[in-house]
Amino acid sequence: MRKVLIISAFSALGKTYLSRKNKKVLDFEASFYRWLYKDENLAKDVEKRKGVTDRIENPEYPRNYLNDLEEKMKQYDIILITPEKRIREMLQQRKIEYFLAYPTKPDFVVERALKRGNNMAFSKGLEKTFKDWYPSEDEKVLWVEKDEYLEDVLIKNHLY
Repeated sequence: MRKVLIISAFSALGKTYLSRKNKKVLDFEASFYRWLYKDENLAKDVEKRKGVTDRIENPEYPRNYLNDLEEKMKQYDIILITPEKRIREMLQQRKIEYFLAYPTKPDFVVERALKRGNNMAFSKGLEKTFKDWYPSEDEKVLWVEKDEYLEDVLIKNHLY
């Protein structure tokens, strides 16, 4: 398999910005795989559906996401994925190397999420997610400060 850089990145760090800027970077959104929505229009808008509770979890998740990730690894140089703990554990089980991009504090990602139009439930939920998905000692972490974005940290660490 070709060498690809997998970045498991926390919300509101600039994944979408980076992928729109560079065609060799994929923002591999997990919610398309994880949730089934009743409202088709809502299902198409990634940012607006975050935090929406009128949905059910896809029984194929997370296997469907990881299987497709392995296919995407053949096509892109950098793939930005969810920081969800169980996804990271499955990456480790499959021996897929990755970096975890994580904010130093949750407050600034909450502010960024609200600023970009995410609802309050999703945005405030990032504080809990910050604690629940915190890096383990064996993970390679790229810490993102309040005044930084993912692109800045990748450049600083000579990964981009």
